[in-house]
Amino acid sequence: MPSAGGVYPPVINALRRTASGKPGNFIDTSTYIQIDTETPDCRIFFSTDGSKPNPFQLKSGGRESTFRYKGPFTLKGGKRTLKTIAVTRDGLKESNVVTKTFQVEDTGTPTDDDFEEQYESALNDSHRSESDFRPKYSQRPASAASGSKVKRREYKSMNSLVPKQSQMQVWSESPRVENNSHRYDGNTAAYSGHSVQIPDGPFNPTNYSGTQVNFWGVAPNSIPGLSGAVGSGYSLPYGHTDTELGYMTNNMLQSVEQPKVTMSDLRRLIQEESEKLTARPAVVEYITKEPELHPESKGSGDWKGQIDHIYAHLLDRCQSNPSFRRQIGQPPLGKIMSADFDEEDHSFLLTIGIAKPGCENRAPPQKPKPKVQPPSPKPPPEPAKPPTKPSLSLKALAKVSMVKPPVKTTTKPKEMVEKEEKLKKRDPFFETEEYEAEGTLKPWPAFNAEYDCEKLRKAMKGIGTDEKAIINVLGYRNSNQRQEVVKMFKTMFGKDLVKELEGELSGNFRSCCKALCLPPDNYDASEIKRAIKGLGTDEDALIEILCTRTNAQIKAINAAYSREYNKEMEKDVVDDTSGNFKKLLVAQIQGNRDESPKFDRTAAQEDAQALFKAGEGKWGTEESVFNMILCQRSFPHLRAVFEEYGKLSKKTIEEAIKSEFSGDIKDGLLTVVRVIRDKPGYFAAKLQKAMKGLGTDDNAVVRIVVSRSECDMVQIKRAFETEFKKPLGNWIKDDTSGDYKEIILALVGDRPAPVPSAEEAEAQGEPELEEIEEEHIQRDGTLKPFENFNVNADCEALKKAMKGLGTDEDAIISVLGHRSTAQRLDIVKTYKTMFGKDLIAELKSELSGNFSHTVTSLCKSPAERDADELRKAMKGLGTDEGCLIEILCTRSNAELDEICKQFQTRHGKKLEEAIISETSGHLKRLLVSMLQANRPEGNTIDRRKARNDAKALSEAGEKKFGTDESRFNVILCSRSFPQLRATFAEYEKLTGKDIAKSIESEMSGDLKNGFLTIVGCIRSEATQFAKTFYDSMHGLGTNDDSLIRTVVSRCEIDMVQIKQHFEQNYKQPLGKYIKDDTSGDYCKILLTLVGEESYIKK
Repeated sequence: MPSAGGVYPPVINALRRTASGKPGNFIDTSTYIQIDTETPDCRIFFSTDGSKPNPFQLKSGGRESTFRYKGPFTLKGGKRTLKTIAVTRDGLKESNVVTKTFQVEDTGTPTDDDFEEQYESALNDSHRSESDFRPKYSQRPASAASGSKVKRREYKSMNSLVPKQSQMQVWSESPRVENNSHRYDGNTAAYSGHSVQIPDGPFNPTNYSGTQVNFWGVAPNSIPGLSGAVGSGYSLPYGHTDTELGYMTNNMLQSVEQPKVTMSDLRRLIQEESEKLTARPAVVEYITKEPELHPESKGSGDWKGQIDHIYAHLLDRCQSNPSFRRQIGQPPLGKIMSADFDEEDHSFLLTIGIAKPGCENRAPPQKPKPKVQPPSPKPPPEPAKPPTKPSLSLKALAKVSMVKPPVKTTTKPKEMVEKEEKLKKRDPFFETEEYEAEGTLKPWPAFNAEYDCEKLRKAMKGIGTDEKAIINVLGYRNSNQRQEVVKMFKTMFGKDLVKELEGELSGNFRSCCKALCLPPDNYDASEIKRAIKGLGTDEDALIEILCTRTNAQIKAINAAYSREYNKEMEKDVVDDTSGNFKKLLVAQIQGNRDESPKFDRTAAQEDAQALFKAGEGKWGTEESVFNMILCQRSFPHLRAVFEEYGKLSKKTIEEAIKSEFSGDIKDGLLTVVRVIRDKPGYFAAKLQKAMKGLGTDDNAVVRIVVSRSECDMVQIKRAFETEFKKPLGNWIKDDTSGDYKEIILALVGDRPAPVPSAEEAEAQGEPELEEIEEEHIQRDGTLKPFENFNVNADCEALKKAMKGLGTDEDAIISVLGHRSTAQRLDIVKTYKTMFGKDLIAELKSELSGNFSHTVTSLCKSPAERDADELRKAMKGLGTDEGCLIEILCTRSNAELDEICKQFQTRHGKKLEEAIISETSGHLKRLLVSMLQANRPEGNTIDRRKARNDAKALSEAGEKKFGTDESRFNVILCSRSFPQLRATFAEYEKLTGKDIAKSIESEMSGDLKNGFLTIVGCIRSEATQFAKTFYDSMHGLGTNDDSLIRTVVSRCEIDMVQIKQHFEQNYKQPLGKYIKDDTSGDYCKILLTLVGEESYIKK
C-alpha cells in the first residue's frame, strides 16, 4: 500500500458566488465543483456516496463508486457527501482523505426570462480569461506549512452562472429553432432523431472544456448528434441560417467581425514569412576570457599581445591590492585622451590620460619631446623632469610602471626551479570557467616541506597531540604544498601522514585533516566511494561532485577512482543508482561537455524549443532531451538557452524542471542549472542548507570548504552574505566547535594566520647555497650491443637450440650472453610472433637451476626483473631482507617509480603495501622512505643545512644514550647525494669519526645494512657493488640470487669499474672468484656477462 501523508490533501471548492443568508455548503445543481491539490504530478479520485475512494478499484459491487477527477463537475439534487484523495503517479504515496458534504438544491427548469437575466450577468464577467477556469497546481505556500489559512482564489465561470438544464432548455424551447424534434428531455440527449441515454448518477457528466472524455467514459464526438462538447458537455451541429443557430449563438456571431482573406493575401503572407526565415542569419555571440598572466610578454611587434599582457597584470594588481582596487574602481572614467610610452633604466613607463566626465573636453598637455642636437661634446646629462601633470578638472592620469625584463638572469639551482614550476603548474581542480574567482587559501610564502614535517611529527609525538600546530600547518598550505608535505613526511619518517593523523585525531576534525592530505582528484573519488558504499546512497554527494566539476576534473576523478579502487567509477555508480537519475550521472561521468566560449543564438533558440516541447509542451516528460542538452552544451550556450526558454514559457527553466521532474533527477538537473547560472551562489546555498536547523551535514561542509577554498571561496562568502544576511564565518562559529571550527575558519580565511616565532625563524634560517660541479665518474659496461644483430636469425638459433632431445646451452649463451637489454627484449617479442610461444616459458622448460634463473632474468626489462625479484624475496615463509635492501637502496628515483608500476601490474598489489606487510620496525620505515622516490637529484648543496644535519646525526647517535634511528632515516633518505657528501664531511669534522663507522657502532642487523648500503652508494656505486659481489661469494656457500642479480643488473652499466674496485679491494680478479665459486653453464654465462670469457677456457 502507498504511504499516507506523503502528499498534500486535496481541496474541494464550489465555483459559485456567495449566497447571502445560506450556509457555506449550500449549492444548486448548476454549481461546478473543483478539486485540486498543491502537490504536482498527482491524480485525484473522489466518491459522492460517502464511501472512501479507492484509486486501485474504481468499481465496487458491479457499479462505479470511485471516479478519477478530470475537471469541474456538477452534483445532482439532494444531500451529497463528497470524499476525495490524491495519489502520486507511481502510486507509492497518497494523501489523507478529505470529506465535504453539500446540500444541493434542484433549480428545476428555468423560464426564458430567467435565462436572459443569467446570460446578461455572464456577459458582464466575460473579461475573465480561460486560464481562470483551469485547475492550477503550485508549490505549497510557506504560510501553509505554519498552519495559517491561505485565501484561495474563487473561480467563476459562465457555466457556473448558467444552469446546465437552462442552457439545454433554451436550445430546445427557443421559438427560433425550426426543428422541434431537437428537444432535451431529462436524461436523454436527442438530436436529429438520434438519442443517447445518460445513466443515472450522483453528478452530471460535465465536459465544459470540450477536450476531455466525460466521466461516463464516452467521448463527446462519439455521441450521435453531438460534436465538440463545448460548455455543458454537448453542442449542436451548426446550420447555415441564423434561425438554426439559436438565441445565444446569434447574438455572439453578430458581435464578431469576420475578416475576408483571399488566396492572394495568403500567398503574400507566406512569401513574407519565408523571406524572413531565409534572411535571418545565425547570431553568434562570443564570450571572451581574461588573458593569461605571464611573467613576460613576447613583444616582437605584437601590440595586441602587449595590451593583453598589461591588462592581465592590472587585473592581478587589483586582486592583490585592495587599496588600488578601491582607488581605480571609485570614480567614473571617460575615454582615453592620450597615451605615452617611455623606456627607463629598469622599467617602462606607460602614461594614459583618461577624460573626466563632466569637465571641459580639451586635449591634455603633451609631454615635450627632447630636441635632437648635432654631434658635439656631450654636456653632462640633466636630470629628467617628470611629465607635467594635467589638471584634475580635465582628466584623470594613469601611470603604469612595467618592470623591464633583465637581459641576464641569475641561474637558480635546478631542483629549486623544478619545484617552483611544479607549484606554479595549473591544476584543473583550481580553475574556474568564466567568472572572476579567488580562493581564501593561498600558497604559504615561507613554505618549507621538511620544516612542516618536523612540526607535524613533533605535534603527534609522545603523549597528547598539539592540534593547534596541526591546524597551523594544514590549514594554511595550498594543495600542492600539502601534497609535498605528505610525501616528504613518508620520505623522512617512513610513515603515512594520513594514518598518523587517524591515530591521533577524532571526529570531524580528523575527517577534515584527512581530506586536506589527499589530492583533489583522490578526495573526490573517495567521496564518491563513500557515497555508494554500504546500504543506502548519498545522492547529494554524487550530485554535488559529478554535476559541478569540469571535464578535466571529471577525467582526473575517473583515473583516481580506478587507481585507488581497481574499479571503474561508472560501473559502481550504475550499480548503485537507477532510472533517469542514473542516466544523468552517467552522462556527467563522461566529461564530454562542450567548453567553447562562443555560442550560436539560433541554436540556443532551437534547444529552448526542444526543452519546452519535451516538458511543458507535451503530456509527460521526455527526460532524454533534458539530459542531452544540459549535459553536453557549453555554459555560455546554456545561459542563452535559459534566456530563450523564458521567452517561450511563463516559467523559468528551474520552475519547469520542478514541475516536470521529481526526486533525485530533479535535484541533479537543478544543480546543473544553478551551477551554470551562478556557481558561487550554488555552493553558498549548499553550505547554508548543511548548517541550518538541528544538526549539521558535516560531510557536506568539509567537502565544500576543502574543495572550494582555493577556487572561489571569496565569491562564495560574498554570495552567502548577500543571500542570507550574515557572514559565512559567523554561521561556522555558531554551528561548529573546537578544533574542527578552527580549521574550517582557517580554510575560509576567517582565522588569523600564524606568525612564526623567533625560534622557528632561526630554525629555518637563510640557506647557504653552493652550486658544485660533480666529479665526472667513468662508467663502462662489459656487455655492449651486438653489431651484426639480426633478430630473426637469433630467434631461429634459439628455436633450434631447444628443439628435439637435449638442449644446446652453448648456443643459448652465444645469443643471450652477447646481446644488450633492448636486443634481448626484441628477441622475446619476435620469438612469440614467429613461433607463437613465450620464449621465457620455453627456456624454463628446457633449462634448470641457476643457469635457468640467469637466462630468464636476461629476457626481462630491468624494472620487470627487479619487481619479480622483490616478489620472490617476500613470497612464502620468511623474507629476504638483503634483496629488498640491495634493490630499493641502490636504485634512482626514476627506476624506483618504474619498479612500483611493474610490481602492481605483474602482481596485482602495491609494492609499498607488500613491504609494509612483510617487514617491521625501523627497516620497514627505511624501505618505505626509499619507495617514495623523493630524493633530490640536483648538484646544489646548502652548507648551513649540512652543518645542522651533521650536528643532528651526532646528537642522535654518538652523543645520545641509545640511538634515534628516525633522525638517521630523515637525513639519509631525504637529502641529495651531493648534500649528503657535504654532511658526511661536516660530521667527520665535528666528531672526528667516519659516518659509516658510527652507523656500524650504533646500529645492527638489517637496518645497519640498509644505512651502510645507502652510504656506500653515495660515496661510490662501483665500490658498493664490488662489496656485494664479495659478500655473495665469500665464505661457505654462495648467495646465487644476489650474484645473478648483481651481474645481470650491472653488466651494461659499470661492470668495468666494479671489476677494478673488486680486484683493488680484495686482491683477486672478479672472474677468478666466479670461476672458483660456480660451475657448468651457470659459470659460463656469468663469465660471459662480466667479460671474463678467458676463464672459461682455463
